[in-house]
Amino acid sequence: MTVPSPSDLRFEPPGPGSWTIDPVHFPRPVTRYWAEMHPEPFQRGFREFTQYYGMLLDTMVPAYINGFSYRTMLPVAEEEIPQRFARAEEVFEQKLWRAQLRDWQETLKPAAVKAHRDLQSVDPDALSDTDLIAYLARCRDHHAAMIYQHMRLSGAAMIAIRRTDVAPASFTVLIAAAVELPVASIGSSRITSRSATSAGSFA
Repeated sequence: MTVPSPSDLRFEPPGPGSWTIDPVHFPRPVTRYWAEMHPEPFQRGFREFTQYYGMLLDTMVPAYINGFSYRTMLPVAEEEIPQRFARAEEVFEQKLWRAQLRDWQETLKPAAVKAHRDLQSVDPDALSDTDLIAYLARCRDHHAAMIYQHMRLSGAAMIAIRRTDVAPASFTVLIAAAVELPVASIGSSRITSRSATSAGSFA
């Protein structure tokens, strides 16, 4: 395999719109396996996450340029916006993240653990070449399924937590002021961090 020299590398946008590098999750280039396997289940799971919680995003699209992770956000279609607002109201009225938590604890987690152990129980050294290829395909498919599951359930760990940022503001002016100060500080640091990595972003 020919490895391109640094002068041969080109960082072209993988599609229309603005693309931002992700230096937090992926500070270094990823493997070819990850770059090929990861985008589809991630995008599919993220789309279900936004639908479930009534967000005004369709999905996040990951792409890998010379191994570096980039992403762009797709807005929801205009005709879906009223449905998303209605769904968001249902989410908070019924606290639907709790349903996802129950599903995780009672069904999804036990099934995932069983699948993990089934794969771990296989001795690859004892397999023929043909069986080893089939086993590696099983591992890859399970890995993709877990990425999809992780992204689909992300809201259960995020939406309820974010409510703690918003709810206190309705109590008193004093509490609101106390909450806004650290939030403003966090926002400033994020802007600084984003500016520092802007050279790695496609706009």
